[in-house]
Amino acid sequence: MSSKYADVAARGGRGKKRKALLAEQQRRLLAAGDASDASLPASAAYTRLVDFEREVDATLGRRKAEVNEALKRAERVPRTVRVYVYNTFKPASKSIVTPAEGGGKDRGAKRGARSADGATGAPIEEEIEPASWTLHVQGRVLSQDEAPDGRGDKHADAECDLKFSSFVRSVEVRLDPAHYAADSLPPPEGQGAEDDASVGPSVIAWNADDASPDAPAVDGFEVKRHGDADCVCKIILRIDHQPERYAVSPRLAAILGVDLETRPRLIGALMQYVKLHDLLDAEDAGTVVMNDALREVFVDGAGLKGNGKGLKGLRVTDGDKALFADIAERLHDHLEPAPPIEIDYVIRTRGTRNPTLPECYDLLLDVPSTATSGYHQFVERLGRDREIDACDARIKAALRKIEEHERRRKFFLEFSRSPTAFINRVVAAQARDVAVVRHDGATRREAERNKELYDQPWVDEALMRYISRKGTG
Repeated sequence: MSSKYADVAARGGRGKKRKALLAEQQRRLLAAGDASDASLPASAAYTRLVDFEREVDATLGRRKAEVNEALKRAERVPRTVRVYVYNTFKPASKSIVTPAEGGGKDRGAKRGARSADGATGAPIEEEIEPASWTLHVQGRVLSQDEAPDGRGDKHADAECDLKFSSFVRSVEVRLDPAHYAADSLPPPEGQGAEDDASVGPSVIAWNADDASPDAPAVDGFEVKRHGDADCVCKIILRIDHQPERYAVSPRLAAILGVDLETRPRLIGALMQYVKLHDLLDAEDAGTVVMNDALREVFVDGAGLKGNGKGLKGLRVTDGDKALFADIAERLHDHLEPAPPIEIDYVIRTRGTRNPTLPECYDLLLDVPSTATSGYHQFVERLGRDREIDACDARIKAALRKIEEHERRRKFFLEFSRSPTAFINRVVAAQARDVAVVRHDGATRREAERNKELYDQPWVDEALMRYISRKGTG
C-alpha cells in the first residue's frame, strides 16, 4: 500500500470545479483554525507572536542592509606607511663535480676523493654558479604609538591588515642598461607579487590592473638578477590614493599651502582661506570678494600649471565678486594627477652587510579606519542569539512532527469512513506512481487499450516467442 497520503484525496478538475475545490479547502482550513483556537487558546497567541517575529526580522534585515551600505563608505584616517628598500647578494660559488660511470655525475664528491681500493677517482670538473642579487621593496603601516624616528612599538599595526600592494597601483624598477641589456641575462627569479610582473631586461614592472583578481595582497616585491657589479636603479611607485589625490598648480599651492591633496580637502582649504582673509560677502554668504591672489589664479588663469591652453577666466560680477560654487568648479583646471614617487637606489653586491642596511621612506596615506571593522561585526551579530536559535530549531522540529501526525490522521480517517473507496483510490494512486517511475504517460496507456497496437507485424513474432518460452518452462 502506498504511503503517499497526499495523493489519497480526489483531485479537482479544471476551471470552475478546481476553483470550487480550492475555495472549499480554504474554508476547511479556516474552520480548522477556528477550532484549534477554541481548543488551544495558546495557538492564537503563538500565531500572533510568529507574525510579530516575522515583522521584526524584516525590519532588522532592512536596517542591517542600510548600515552595511553606509559602512562601505568607510572613514579614512591619515597614517604613515613606511617603505623599505634594501638588497641581498650572493657571491659566485664553485661546486666540485666528479663524473660517474655511465656518463652521469656524482655531485657530492670532494676534490681528491679516493675509491674503496685506495685509487684516485676520475678527473674532477668544476661548476660555477654565477653571482646574483635580490632587490627588496617592502612596506608596512606604522602603529599609532610608533614615532616617525623609530621609537616606540616597531611592529606593524596589528589592527590594520592591509598589505603594501594594496597601496600601490604599479611598481617599476629600471636597471642600468649598461649592465642589463636586452641580450645579457636571463629573466629574474622572485617571490610573491613578481609572478604577475611584466619582465624586461632592464625594466621590471608590476601593475595592479594586470594582476589576477584572486591573487592575494603581499607585503613587498622582489627582483632577482645575476651579476657581481654594483648597479644603479630607479624605483618608481605609483600610489593608489583613496580618495584620489591631485597635484596642485604652483600658484594655487602658494595660496592654499598644500601641493598634493584630495579634491574635498582642497575645497575646504579654499573656504578656510576665504574666511581667514574675510572675503565672504556680507549680504550673500555664497559669494566671494576676489582679492588679487584669487583673481590672478582663477580670473587671469596665471595659476594653470604650464598647459598653455588659454582657458577662459572665472566669471566675475561687479565689484570683483564671484560665487564660491563657481570657484570650486574651476579647481579642476589647476589639478593634475599625483606624480609617482621616484627612488634612486644603488644595489650593492659587495661588503660585510648582507642584507644591506635598508633605506626608509615614509608616506602619509589615507588608510581605512580600524573602528569600522567592529561596527561590521556588531551589525552581523544583530538578531543572532544561540538560545533563540536553539528554540527556533526545536519549534521547527515540533512543527514537522505535527505535520507528520496530521497526514497520518487524515490517512486513517479516510480509511475508517469508506475502506473500499479508500483502497481503490490508493491503488489508482499507485498506478499513477508506477507510470511516473516508468516514464510512461497517458498516451502509452491509451495505446495499449486500442486494438491497432496489436495489429502490427512484430506482434506475431512476439506471441510465438512467448508461447514457445511458456512451453519450454
